[in-house]
Amino acid sequence: MARLQDAILDKAKAPGNGNSTQVDLALSGQNGYMTDIHSFVGNAGYVKRNLIPILLEAPRGFKDLPSPEVWVATLKNLVELHAQTIEGLNSTLTVEFAENAVGGAGEMQEDIANVTRARSVPVFTWPEKYGKSIQHFLTGWIQNLMGDPETKVPRIVSLGGEGPTDLLPDYTGMTMLFIEPDPTQTQVIHAWLCTNMMPKTGGENLGKRDLTVAGESLIHSVEFTAITQIGAGVDQVAQKFLDGMNLVGVNPNNRPAFVEALTADVASVETGYAEKVASAASAAVTTNTGA
Repeated sequence: MARLQDAILDKAKAPGNGNSTQVDLALSGQNGYMTDIHSFVGNAGYVKRNLIPILLEAPRGFKDLPSPEVWVATLKNLVELHAQTIEGLNSTLTVEFAENAVGGAGEMQEDIANVTRARSVPVFTWPEKYGKSIQHFLTGWIQNLMGDPETKVPRIVSLGGEGPTDLLPDYTGMTMLFIEPDPTQTQVIHAWLCTNMMPKTGGENLGKRDLTVAGESLIHSVEFTAITQIGAGVDQVAQKFLDGMNLVGVNPNNRPAFVEALTADVASVETGYAEKVASAASAAVTTNTGA
């Protein structure tokens, strides 16, 4: 029976802004007088996929800090690999209407008054690492490039040398691309391009003493500022990045073992499973089996 070819919408005829493979809404409806089982593939539902975060630009001010490559590498890994959750990306459209009474029965005619798009407010959640390295990094970003809590002046101006000639937003903030891929991880469903991204907090920093309870882990929830662009142009850029992520041969099952040999201290121990086998073999007596 005809299945996939009838269920997929021709992109050239697709209404709206989507560029990925879509189910054709003009076919395969299942909630009419009776179900239409032979075209069930056209009823496949959308399941939201995890975002792929990509750092495009680090704050320009990192270049004026000691070991700038460490600052950039830390930021890239922090936002791309360490985040437990990323939320707040939003491009929901809302239409506002003006009401005018129609007759005296209470009916209202609504006329288009405004169209707005929801603002994206990215929020990263990070489990803190040994030594509070995440908080140290965020605090350093804020105090060095954005402002010291006591002087209200970024510490970078007091590091010596030429110092910054400006404190424009690209000096203090980063730019990121967030991609929602399709289930095959090869097509862009949605993409958000966010710039002027700066942390609104350095993470919770509290101390306490209580010998009657266990120690606690720490999870940072950090909201970022953002100016966001969406649209076909952003989707095209996102698709280029997605195309560059070749998944051929990427099979976790085929990774080499992360440990392949005994460490020296373990190898120096003269007893163990393998050693007992070797000892039993060397001590075995020779018997006449009659063969």
